[in-house]
Amino acid sequence: MVYDLLFFLIVFLLVYIINYLSYIKKIKKGKKLELVDYLVIRFKLSPKKIKARKMVLTISLINAFIISLVTTFITMLKISFIWQFMIGFVLVFALIYSLYEIYGRFLVNKGYRKEDVK
Repeated sequence: MVYDLLFFLIVFLLVYIINYLSYIKKIKKGKKLELVDYLVIRFKLSPKKIKARKMVLTISLINAFIISLVTTFITMLKISFIWQFMIGFVLVFALIYSLYEIYGRFLVNKGYRKEDVK
């Protein structure tokens, strides 16, 4: 149990740091962030109200959580590699959809929605 928790934390921190630094690098170069654009379009958020640097922190945490949770769960299973791969694939898509849906609804509730959308 302690090994699994430690493994989760190490993977979480590594993925978070790499993800966060890559997003900051994109912002400094003036490139668009696809996930921010996706959330703006999907939930009809106001791009003027959205602070990309602030969202990068949350998006990096969500991505790190998804990857570390799936990795930890899959390594605990004692089944063949192909089954681990298929279960991990399904878990990744389910977590991506659900966590970004929750985050988008949170942003809508915080008042980041466009004024003309009902």
